Amino acid sequence: MSRTQRVRWIENAYGLVVCVGVILSTAQNSNAQTSGPRALVDPVKMTNATAVRQALGITPTYESAPRLAAVKIAVLDYGFDASTSPPGDLPASTEIVEHYDPDFVRKFDLGDPEFRKPFEPKNRHGRIMARAIWAVTGFRSDGPNLYLLNANGPTMLRRAVRFAIEQRVDIVLFANSFEGGGSGDGAGPINHVVDEALAAKIIWINAAGNYGRRVYHGPIQVLNDGFLKLRNTGDIAALRFRNRAAGNNVNITLTWNDYRDDEDAGTDRDLDIYVEDGAGRRIASGEKVQVTSLSTPPRPEETLNPRERIVLQNLPASLDVPSDPDYGYKIRVKVKRGLFSKNDDVRILVNPDREYYKLAGTNAEREAFVFLDASLNGELYPPADNPGVITVGDSDPASSIGRLGVKRVKPEAIVNDSRAIFSDGETVSGSSVAAAFVTAAVAVLKSAAPVLNTRDVERFAALGPVVPASALKGRPTIVSTSMPFHLWQTPTRAKLVEVISLGK
Repeated sequence: MSRTQRVRWIENAYGLVVCVGVILSTAQNSNAQTSGPRALVDPVKMTNATAVRQALGITPTYESAPRLAAVKIAVLDYGFDASTSPPGDLPASTEIVEHYDPDFVRKFDLGDPEFRKPFEPKNRHGRIMARAIWAVTGFRSDGPNLYLLNANGPTMLRRAVRFAIEQRVDIVLFANSFEGGGSGDGAGPINHVVDEALAAKIIWINAAGNYGRRVYHGPIQVLNDGFLKLRNTGDIAALRFRNRAAGNNVNITLTWNDYRDDEDAGTDRDLDIYVEDGAGRRIASGEKVQVTSLSTPPRPEETLNPRERIVLQNLPASLDVPSDPDYGYKIRVKVKRGLFSKNDDVRILVNPDREYYKLAGTNAEREAFVFLDASLNGELYPPADNPGVITVGDSDPASSIGRLGVKRVKPEAIVNDSRAIFSDGETVSGSSVAAAFVTAAVAVLKSAAPVLNTRDVERFAALGPVVPASALKGRPTIVSTSMPFHLWQTPTRAKLVEVISLGK
């Protein structure tokens, strides 16, 4: 499959929210290739649902799911645009919530009741996820019951979670993540919100993200000049990346482990980040002033978050110089204020807009961007790093992975082929679609066993076929026989009864 575009809705007003895991690629024939849907008279529907149900193990075992209409699924997302499809692409019972009632907001102390934030215009990501769920559950007219909830930013996420709790939703799908909402350890303000849903016994399924080979994660080691040691050889205070596609845009996000449960807790520890070109010239910097409380009125340079962000626009291509492995763009981090210890760590996400480009005069594709010092670990961002959620990835090297402590890896489940093909000519794949597929499988299991809980789903994920290390390209630092990754395989009815009985 030609990867013509990896779509990430990188920023909203908070500057930290991303869509994770959508690759749009359409190839109708050898002469035509597009990256978007075509206008239709009939509703858009997933055309390979039967093959996906078979691959996941849903059919033939669960061909009949008579109680599926009783299962409630909330899809939390930034947009559910339906402008490209006539009505009928989702069950008639589907409920869409863009704005939350002020009395509801006031009752549960969910921010200013007068504050409203709409869906992102023309963002159909959430609707694609809902279509995939409906298709893989069997296109039943009576269910499952879908709630499409506005989670466009932290405040809307809080409201969406509370709405789902009050509606007694069984399963939440959040096929997104927050680049600046935590440290990869399952803590922080975003995970604090998700924990409320987990406490209400909701099964939360989250996309792993598409940050594979795009993250540096390491301890904070301060050199004599205040810069951080980031490597063991060469220029030890620099991380290297190469941009091969002239005009590429690259987003760099620095975070460190000083997140609290309260979104506005603030921090008294301050790091700055700098980018240099191949000649050593500084071309960009992130130098916000981290504070424990904002001034009155707030100054534009102040932030309560342990985060810095740089957006490099229209970046010139860098050369590959075999004789100089350090040549290229470099990232440096410096301590500006505060005390850091050996127990502290830092993460740097380097995220290009263009992933591939075509070599001149050919149809051959080449990677447009290489992060030479990626850690090949620590790639999960909240809430995919939450130990209580079921994190789902796919088999592409771009799918994120991470380790929780020394005894657990995420994602819990991997879908080998996450392609969803739609009747408008659009093909969608990635960790978000993989998560939608597993959400559908869990909904079918929930219909067969209403007592199903998160721990049961974890056990089923661990029973799936082990992913061979050879299939996890570029991941040697995390793959081990003691902590393997597993492909999702829906359990048989006998195994379903056995596992749930053991759990009780």
